[in-house]
Amino acid sequence: MNLRVKYRLFIHVDGGLTPEKYDRYEILKVREDIDPNDTKDYQELSIKLGKSINRPVNEFKMKSFEPM
Repeated sequence: MNLRVKYRLFIHVDGGLTPEKYDRYEILKVREDIDPNDTKDYQELSIKLGKSINRPVNEFKMKSFEPM
């Protein structure tokens, strides 16, 4: 299943993390029975998104999910 993830990226500015002004979207291929509301599945999605956008988990915040 494909899942469209809406997220906000944080960038390093003056030694701190500052959120960008706009949201970004990424489409991830995930297993069929994944539930973003479950803590374990949410962590799995977070790690998968981090690998996809090549950023550590603390540099973005996931906002919403939409199956495609």
